[in-house]
Amino acid sequence: MKNLLILIFVTGMASWHLHAQPCFSPTITSPRLGYFNSAPNSILFCDNNDTEILSTQTYDTYQWYKQEWAAVPPGVPNPNPWIAITGANSQTYTINGTDDLLYYFKVEATLDSCTEESPAILADGYNFGLPYLIATFQPGTYQFIGNGTYNVCNGASVLLENGFDQVYGLHTWYKCIPSDLPPFQGDPCIIPNENGDTYTATTTGFYGFWACTSYCPDICLFLGLPAFIQLNFGDWSFCSLGNPEFSSNHVKLYPNPTTQVLFVGNQSDNQKTLLKIMDMSGKVVFSMSDYHYGEPIDLSKLEAGSYLLVSETEEGKIFRNKFVKK
Repeated sequence: MKNLLILIFVTGMASWHLHAQPCFSPTITSPRLGYFNSAPNSILFCDNNDTEILSTQTYDTYQWYKQEWAAVPPGVPNPNPWIAITGANSQTYTINGTDDLLYYFKVEATLDSCTEESPAILADGYNFGLPYLIATFQPGTYQFIGNGTYNVCNGASVLLENGFDQVYGLHTWYKCIPSDLPPFQGDPCIIPNENGDTYTATTTGFYGFWACTSYCPDICLFLGLPAFIQLNFGDWSFCSLGNPEFSSNHVKLYPNPTTQVLFVGNQSDNQKTLLKIMDMSGKVVFSMSDYHYGEPIDLSKLEAGSYLLVSETEEGKIFRNKFVKK
């Protein structure tokens, strides 16, 4: 009798274990899902009118659900309910940047009378940011004149780059005011064979760019003439001094790369600043309105990747720095 009870118990456990296993495992796929390593379960839109097709494997029936995103700490359940989307009963479902931004999506599928759900994915935001120009000068080789104009020593170079380099792909660099937009072959202001997100200037010119996004290749933007930079190369009197006569557009960051804590500037600077950290899509992921130089910034909640730090002092000086979170 004892052996019979043990056999019944073991058989029952085995049967429960078999029924606890999923019959099948549906998943959601789309062309852009996981495009960025830092967000493997997210989709980013290009703009409000952008659409993306979600799809799953072939089953008997389908029901798509959506759940509004909520700002809750990690590990805390989302309080918003999952809502069955009316009429969403196909193998595919199309989402758009107007109605579906910051919503989770999942699909419930049935196969041979067994029903399973897919893991959820998030329509996270926009992979977009207005282009802007960063100029990096060699110490002791430049002087700020005003109104976006710099005098630079002959023999020196200035690194120009698009601040949102991971958003934009194909660039057209200009050395003077373009004749027309979009760029056209034969414009004398176009710098030939320069299509990357950086350009190193060594001669006098009025520099800027036109850029098309890599994630959304149909979106192209002009930097705008007010954001162009005038570089005047020459044998200026300050060139023999070997000391910069004005501050660059960067402030000290350390450690960089960082794993958890970042410091900006030095406590001795006694500066109060408005601080923002953006990811490479242009999304603000951290901000402080009264940051003091030299204070530690806890970045432990940020995903690994490249970021842009923008700090504006009370005097109106703006500094931009890239850093890497490991």
